[in-house]
Amino acid sequence: MKEICSECKKEMKNALIEYKGLKLEALQCPKCKRKIFTEELTMKVISKLEATRLKEEYIKKPIKIGHSWGITFPKDIVDVFGFDNKSEIKVLPNIEKKIIELKL
Repeated sequence: MKEICSECKKEMKNALIEYKGLKLEALQCPKCKRKIFTEELTMKVISKLEATRLKEEYIKKPIKIGHSWGITFPKDIVDVFGFDNKSEIKVLPNIEKKIIELKL
């Protein structure tokens, strides 16, 4: 479906918008340069912004809990992934690569 500019009545074209160092997809009027984000484009933008927010590497030290070990998650990771008391996290150890992968 084609989007029409509400001001100029021209067909809007795909455009890349730069915002806080990110290149984001939008629709832009070729005449008045008005920009809009469709619902689909907005969801892409939100995902991209969350990914950049979580881009930094977290270094955590394990904590001893009885005979087991645990780690805590930073608040921004909890918020983005929506952890709560009912969340289940699958632990996938790879001994050869010395990697422990977590899946929600």
